[in-house]
Amino acid sequence: MSLEQGSSVAGLFWSLSPVVVISSSWNGNVNAQVAVTVVTSSVVHSMPRLIVGIWKRNFTHQFIYNSKSLTIHLLREDQLGLVKKYGFVTGREVDKLKDVDYTVGTAGSPILADVHSYVECRVLNAMDGGDMTIFLVSVIDGKILSGDSWMTLDYFYRFAPQEWLLEYGENLSESVDYSMKIINNIGYTPWNPD
Repeated sequence: MSLEQGSSVAGLFWSLSPVVVISSSWNGNVNAQVAVTVVTSSVVHSMPRLIVGIWKRNFTHQFIYNSKSLTIHLLREDQLGLVKKYGFVTGREVDKLKDVDYTVGTAGSPILADVHSYVECRVLNAMDGGDMTIFLVSVIDGKILSGDSWMTLDYFYRFAPQEWLLEYGENLSESVDYSMKIINNIGYTPWNPD
């Protein structure tokens, strides 16, 4: 096996991942972003936990890191437009939740009204991944709102308009270029939740 083949195998975990919108609130502000790095991390179903990877340059990163809470929303397959709305612009320049129907959850993060499902989470721990922070979160509440299929990144690639895919590719290329400069700069100081 080569690194190239290993990259192809690792890419399957990305392309088959659910497309989610992650929202958080901090310092009186709210924001949301698209992510595909959410996986289960516990076999104890009565105490569900997830691992969430958030790129450090994302505006939402500082919200999650400081508030220690977030809401993860699974999108339905008919919500391709939300990927563009929450994933193609930064909350530093656009109020992504303006005119969006949402409530504030128990942990203080926005809960979008029109999605497949959601889970509210509190951060238990965090690990520096160089270009990302990997958050271990505990699910504290959630709800399934739709019986429809939820979206994967593979679905997005197959059905999004070609011009969106080109724009996404350009954004991803810029992100990878930036990440290559910092991916090996991992801090090993334990995370302190206080």
